[in-house]
Amino acid sequence: MITRRGLLLGGALASTLGVYSHQRGLRYPPLSFEHSEFAASELSSEELELDLQDCIGVQDCITSNKHTIRAIAPEPQIFIKRLESSTSITVLNVASNAVLKIDGQASAEFDEEVNGTTRTVHIKTASQGAILKWSLPVTDGFEFAVMGDTGGGSELGWTLKRAHELGAQFLLHLGDLNYTEGEYEMAIEHFNKAEIPCYVTIGNHDFHDNGLIYDKFISQIGPMNHAFELAGTRFINIDTAVDFWPAHSGHRAALFTSLAQAGPYDGEQIIFTHRPLKDPNPHDDHEIHGIGEVDWLVKQSQKLGVGTFLNGHVHHSAEFDYQGLRQITVGEGLGYEDLVHQRPVAKMMMASVEPHKKLVHRWVDLNMPWSEHQNPTHIKKLKGDQMHKQLEWFTQLIQTNTKTT
Repeated sequence: MITRRGLLLGGALASTLGVYSHQRGLRYPPLSFEHSEFAASELSSEELELDLQDCIGVQDCITSNKHTIRAIAPEPQIFIKRLESSTSITVLNVASNAVLKIDGQASAEFDEEVNGTTRTVHIKTASQGAILKWSLPVTDGFEFAVMGDTGGGSELGWTLKRAHELGAQFLLHLGDLNYTEGEYEMAIEHFNKAEIPCYVTIGNHDFHDNGLIYDKFISQIGPMNHAFELAGTRFINIDTAVDFWPAHSGHRAALFTSLAQAGPYDGEQIIFTHRPLKDPNPHDDHEIHGIGEVDWLVKQSQKLGVGTFLNGHVHHSAEFDYQGLRQITVGEGLGYEDLVHQRPVAKMMMASVEPHKKLVHRWVDLNMPWSEHQNPTHIKKLKGDQMHKQLEWFTQLIQTNTKTT
């Protein structure tokens, strides 16, 4: 029999849980509270202490006392709070055309090595208050590439290479780097070897796989909600990896609130995320399912004046208007349609940014070589769809290419 005291305790517990859920948010599936930590925004050791803006201290390197930082936006800044002796800092994911300058009241003596998207900064002397700032000469505009659902293997490597060939300043990755065990590590290796930077939103496969694994994302790739500006355009990275309850909770809501409080934005605004507001295929439902979540996201986007909503998750390309937003789905990173049709048909997106102008985009061929189609998801899906003819053809093709090589 339930006593009055038991009812009161139960009610108090439910009330506390409700308040906590309202602030932190519940994520599902699997059911969990939203993570409590952002990606590391500072880096410290015995010899130095840094505050980071638009970049993160890579967690594995922090614990091993290495000074390694990953840029999560095109123009990162590092504020030197303390420097006991000369040291070196490795900064990953910085564009080759970015220029490093020292700002602030204090000065520093330094030199910089550039190797692709990796910068090694040797700091000989620096007073408290010196700021390392990278800037890009793109005030007149630039192009960027968009792709999602590549996995972390050779398909991601090819996508980065193709984007560079097309002249992209950077690649927006729309999530799902981690289809099989070990792909997080492969993805990070591809990012570090790439000729252009990549800014990533978290996908459902990056969030959990028989257990929560998002810590790999926030400790080595970047935050799950973040915004940056370049050439008069604002890029807003939001987390839609899984459903939220309530929709207006957690770090994502905090980002929308801070952007709204900053006041009206005159330039173009672009959301990039993983799941679509609406599945472009009317016979499927690969979209956001949280209670009231789509309506809330649309309302927040409209309040800010966002015009474009970029997403992956659906392994096809499509675009249409949805409640005032231009939803563009770019999820052919595995090139699965190439295998289905037995010819290269997969697309990626290129977009042009110019100050005070609307975003202009175009579809381009991914042109992925057959040898780069290596993700086990290919074979699994071909078997699952009972496309034995395509599977047999692809197996013979790879065997022939291997013998020829």
